[in-house]
Amino acid sequence: MKIKKKAVWAAALVVLAAGQAGASGFAIGISGFYFRPVDQAFKRVYGPGPGIEAEGIVRLWRNLDLWVGADYFQKRGELTFTGEETTVRVFPVKAGLRFRIPAGRFNFHAGAGLGYFFFEEKNPIGRVTEKKIGFLAKAGCYIKIVKGLYVDGYFQYSYCSIRPLDMEADIGGMSLGLGIGYDFGLEKKEDEWKWEEVRSPEKR
Repeated sequence: MKIKKKAVWAAALVVLAAGQAGASGFAIGISGFYFRPVDQAFKRVYGPGPGIEAEGIVRLWRNLDLWVGADYFQKRGELTFTGEETTVRVFPVKAGLRFRIPAGRFNFHAGAGLGYFFFEEKNPIGRVTEKKIGFLAKAGCYIKIVKGLYVDGYFQYSYCSIRPLDMEADIGGMSLGLGIGYDFGLEKKEDEWKWEEVRSPEKR
């Protein structure tokens, strides 16, 4: 299965997984981001560029959430010595924990997790693929617009070291993103967290 198809399926699974957790409160969102690689060889051949992200958030306990998502980055560049066109695709499927700090319409959040990175590079010399687990950290703030609709701005850092053709490279980097989402009961008022008294049948 090609990476593009994997990206579509992963995004669909993100939304489905969040929807199945509706009883606990969840949110879904999609965003665009600007990715800047940190590896010098990666940066020299491809440079920075745009990508897309799909994400689902599930409340675990109070302001502690589980987040799952998938990013997709594709960029064309030129081989260093021959100048021939080359294409790279980086597609991490990620999951982790985050903590929210509500402040009225603003909700600050920060979290970290792991990603399973799919890497593909194609050019006239050949095709290289790699799969590796990496690390991600993310922080940002989303603003409520109306009802459950919100706008989310964030910064993400990722790290994943691979060795295609015996050459070590970091396919992670820094991303600035902006997107929209919808909150299906992710937040609760403070008094809703109080446990309800459970009475036995004899007392009813």
